[in-house]
Order: sequence, then C-alpha cells, then structure tokens
Amino acid sequence: MAPSSGQMRLGTAVAPSYAHMRLGTAVAPGTAGMGTASSGEGGARPMTSNKGAGYRSAPRGRFDPLNQAGSGGTSPLDAKLQPSPEEQCLEAEAKVHLALEQSAEALVKGDTSGASFRYAALERAKEAGKRERAVCKLRERFGLLEQSNSDLTYAVAVNLAEAYHAAQLYSEALNSFTQIVRSKQFPQAHLLRINMGNIYFEQHKYPAAIKMYRMALDQVPLTSRSVRSKILRNIGVAFMRVGQYQDAMQSMNGVLDAEPDPQAAFNLVLCTYALGDKEMMKQAFAKLVEVVPSDDLEEADSDESASPSLLNDELRQEVRSRRAKMHSYVLTAGRLIAPVIERSGAVAGFDWCVEALTGAQHSGLASEVALAKAAWFLNHQAFGDAVSVLKEFEKKEHKLKARAATNLAFLYSLEGDSASAERYADLAVGTDKYSAQALVNKGIVAAKAGDLMEARSHFMDAVSLEADCTEAIYNLGLVSKAVGNLEDALTAFKRMNSMLTDDTAAMFQIAAVYDMMGDPHGALEWFERLNLRVPQDPGVLARLGAIHARLGDEAEALRCYQDAHRMFPANMDVISWLGAFHVKNEMYETAAPFFELAAQVQPQEVKWHLMVASCFRRTGNQQQALTKYKQIHGSHPLNTECLRYLVHICNELGKAMVFVVYPQSSPAAALPLYRSEGGRSRFHSKDAESRTAASKRKGLSIKRKLG
Repeated sequence: MAPSSGQMRLGTAVAPSYAHMRLGTAVAPGTAGMGTASSGEGGARPMTSNKGAGYRSAPRGRFDPLNQAGSGGTSPLDAKLQPSPEEQCLEAEAKVHLALEQSAEALVKGDTSGASFRYAALERAKEAGKRERAVCKLRERFGLLEQSNSDLTYAVAVNLAEAYHAAQLYSEALNSFTQIVRSKQFPQAHLLRINMGNIYFEQHKYPAAIKMYRMALDQVPLTSRSVRSKILRNIGVAFMRVGQYQDAMQSMNGVLDAEPDPQAAFNLVLCTYALGDKEMMKQAFAKLVEVVPSDDLEEADSDESASPSLLNDELRQEVRSRRAKMHSYVLTAGRLIAPVIERSGAVAGFDWCVEALTGAQHSGLASEVALAKAAWFLNHQAFGDAVSVLKEFEKKEHKLKARAATNLAFLYSLEGDSASAERYADLAVGTDKYSAQALVNKGIVAAKAGDLMEARSHFMDAVSLEADCTEAIYNLGLVSKAVGNLEDALTAFKRMNSMLTDDTAAMFQIAAVYDMMGDPHGALEWFERLNLRVPQDPGVLARLGAIHARLGDEAEALRCYQDAHRMFPANMDVISWLGAFHVKNEMYETAAPFFELAAQVQPQEVKWHLMVASCFRRTGNQQQALTKYKQIHGSHPLNTECLRYLVHICNELGKAMVFVVYPQSSPAAALPLYRSEGGRSRFHSKDAESRTAASKRKGLSIKRKLG
C-alpha cells in the first residue's frame, strides 16, 4: 500500500515511514487502542497487551462469553421448565383422580372378595378427599378459584360416602350423604337420597327408607321412567318388609304400568299370596307371564352352531343370565301359588299354571312346572302319581326327557327297585351324557349292586363335568373310603368342606377318615370342629371320648362320655366304658347303675347282670349280691360263673345249698333245687350219671372261686 494513498485497514495503521511500521501493533496518529500507544517517528517500541482474548484450546466448564451465569439471570429455557400455577393445579388434580380410581377399584373388588378390599377402598377415599382439599387450597393461593373443578369435588365426596357404606359405617355414610344433599354447590345430588334409603333399608329402618325413597321420587322428573320405576319398586319392597301388602301392591302395579318389570311382577305375586286372595294370585301370575319374554335366544343358539364364538360372547351370556333369572321368578311363583289357588287341591292348581304358561307360548316353563308337580307328589309321599307324571316326559325333548329319567332313577332307587333304577339311569345317561346328575344316579345304582369301582368311575366323571356337584363329590368320598383308598376319600371330603363349610356330614367323614388312617390328632381336631357345630350330638361326643381315651386323657374322655350319656342314655358303648371306668377306679357304687341300665337295654346278655352282682359283692353288700346271683341263676341256670359266686357267697354267709343242675334239653332246667347238707353248699344232679360226669358234660366246676 502506498503511503500517500490514504487508505487503511480496520484495526491497523501505517506509519509515515516503512521503517517504523509493525503490522497489527501500532495505530494511526490520532487513534488509540486499549493499553497501547504510538510514538512519533523517533519514539520507542509501541506498547502491546499481554492479556489473551479469552479463547482456550480446551475450554473448562460451560461456554459463557457474556458471563451470564455470574450475573444471576435466568435463561429462557430454564424459565420454561418451571410449571405454571395452572399446571401445578392440574398435576395435583391428577393425583386426586388416581386415588379416586384406586378407591373405586377396591370397592368393586370388595363386593366379591371380602372386607379387606372395602377397608382399603375407604382409606383410598379418605386420601382422595385430603388431596382434593389440598388442590382447593392451592388454587386459592394462586388466585385461581374460578377454575375450581366442582365435578371432581362431588365425585370425591360421593365416593367417600359409598366407601363408608361398603364398610358398614352407616352413621358416617349418612352424614356424608346428608352434607352432599344439603350443599347448594351440587344441584344434582337429590338422587343420593336413594342411597340414603338403601342404608336405612339395610338397618331395617323401613319407615325412614320409605321416606327417603319418596323424597327422591318427588325430585325425579316424569321423563325418567326407568329411575322412577326402580324407586317405586324399592318403596314396594320396604312396604312388604313391614307387612303393608296393600301399599306394596300399589307400588308394584305402578311399576308395571310404567314398564314391564319381571321382578316387580314377582313381588306382586308374593303380596297376593301373603293376602291369601286366590283370584288376585291368578291375575298377578298372569302379569308375570306377560312380562317374561319368549325364548328367542334359544332358537338363535341352535341356528348359530356354526360359529361358537358368537354363542359365548359377553352380551349373550348377560342375556342368558337375565333370562334364567326371569324363569326362576316364574317357576318359584308357580310352585308357591299352585297348591293354594284352586279349592279342589294342588293338582288342579298345577294344571292351571301349566295351561297359563302353555297359552303364553312358554312350553319350556310349562314343562318345568309339570316337573315341579312331580316333585310336589314326592314330597307328599305320592310316589305313584309322581312316577306317572315323570313318565309323560319320555316322549318329549331330550333335555326334559333326561331330567325326568334322572328323577325316575332316583325314585326307583329309593324304593329299592334296582332294575327300574338301572334302566332309567341308563336312559338318562344315554339321553344326556353330559348330565352330572344322571351320572350320580348311575353311580348309586352301581354301588348298590356292589360294583364300587364302577360307581367310583361314574362319580369321577360327574365331578369332571360339573366341578361343584356336591352329591358326586360326597359319594366319591364314600366309595373311596369303602374300597380303602383313604387319601382320595379325604381329598374328596375336604373339597366338599371347602365348598360347604357348614356341612356337618363332610366334617364327620373327614374326622372318621383321619381316625381310620391312624391319625388321632387329626381326627380329634375335626371332631372338635364338628362338636362346635352340633354341640349336643351324642355320636360325636362318644367319638371324642374314645379318641381322648386312646390318647390317655381320661378326664376329658370321662367328660365327653358323660355328656354323650346324658344326650342318649341307651348307647351301649358309652354305658360299658363308663361302667368299666368306675370299676377301674374302684367306684363300684357309681358303676352299678350303668350296668343295671345296660342289663335293661340288653336283658338277654348275662354279663351285665353279673357285673351288677359283682359291684354289690365288692362293696360288701353280700346279701344283695346273693339275691342278684339267685335271679341270674333263675334266668340262666347253666351259667358257670353265677354258680361259682353263689357257692362262694353262701359259704361266706354260712348258708348251705344244693344246686341241682338239669340237662340243657330238660324242661325243668330253669327250676333249681336247693338242699342243705351239713352246712355246705354243693351241686346235685338228677342224671343217672355221677356228679363228676355231669359237671364235665355241662362245663361246670364245683371248685370255689373267690370274687
């Protein structure tokens, strides 16, 4: 660059002379840089900076050329990461929703699983309430009260009241519902009076329940027909509980006028039955038949056999469940009113019900009522009429034919007609091989015929088809016990006990099997459980006494045997044990009454009479013992032991007698002859043979036998 050109680069300068120019370090005259200077032409070397520009080859830490971190400012990204007040409130509400959902799930599980889930639901409901109140305080602090979620507050309050109700804390539940209903914040809370009425109903406070139901009914609009019908039905049921059947009938008729309700129609039948009006019973039964729909779904099931997935969908199962419930209403009502609606008797009543159902195109229900008619005959010991009714089903559809054959097999089995029972059992199994009841009857027939293994096979098949068939399970245990398969028997009886915890027969069989297996402790445990169920059963008390005796606990055994004897004095096992126990402990006066009772129960058994006489003899009452031995000798003249003790007592008392022993075939064998000879008692025989030969032939001995 020429000096005279006057052009310069930014940040650099040129000196007047090339000799004094240093590139990048000097400045032009009239300018200055920080920490630098320039001199004239003859000046010293220009000053330069010894401080770097702030750049590093390997930077340490965060790159911050503007030193923003030290100034305390917040970057826009960091400011964006902090939640706003609205976001904090929404996050807190999410926690409330979580606790609310957990409480609702526990309530649903508590309805089926037990009280533990209900109490867990109550705890979660309380937690949801606390969190909801915290959300309200948070909104108040941020000034966001206008964004309050009233629906969430209502849901939390109702859930807490329901949790109290599920936990049977009725007072707390009523208080919670009352606060919600009285609050002006929740205008939709009037329906909660239905819940309050339900609580009063569970507490058997039926007038208060009716009052709540009516208050709820007054606030429900006429357009909500379904809700009004349900409230009316609750009012009618409450009237039924207090015995006001006329008012209940009015409520049920109101329900039926609004919509077809099988449950209300069934309740109407119950009211008319309670009032005893035959014509009203018929009218109510006719209304019930009208509201029950036809069996279209059964025809659809047969048509859709090619697509099994459509036959077992949840909707179809729900429809079947409702239909089965409606059919149970009809059958129960028919069985209830049939014996009383006709003056001529129950048979005419059943016939009227069958005709009413047949006329309404309910042939299946009509057949069910006919089967109920046969059951009524069985209950009243009219077996011939029952058989005639059941035989009419042999030409009907397979399902009814199988049920009738099952009942006939059962009936003939009770009557002891094995051939007919086997024939109808085979018919039932052949008609419906998947009928557990038919297999049970088939097994019973085989068991009575002595084929226990075949019976066991039929019972096992029945259990595999119907896992909760208690008859098959119990019979399987009995047959397994009879064939000696105690492990399988114990498994079967325990399975039945798990299904029917109050069934005493299963508990007895479990204890008996443990006793047969040689496990007295297991048998004792189950007999004690059974004793808690039936504390006055003499058989159970006797078995407990026997087990305690085997275990060496004679005091407890004595208590059990005494209780058993008090409940049933004629049990010979109990009498003999009590008598032997008192003899063993040398309490002869206490033992004598037991042996006397045993002699009354078994008068032909000579040992009980001898035991009574022995007790008299051992207590020192020789005269009474002598009288007793004479009575025994009079009824049992050939008893050797009696004769020996007679000789012994006579010698002790100083009385001499001769006992004439007749041959057993002689008609005078029961007429002893006493003769005194020299103050000694001896035997005298009327046989031609000698006394020694007669004694040997009759098994008698004249040696003295001291008691």
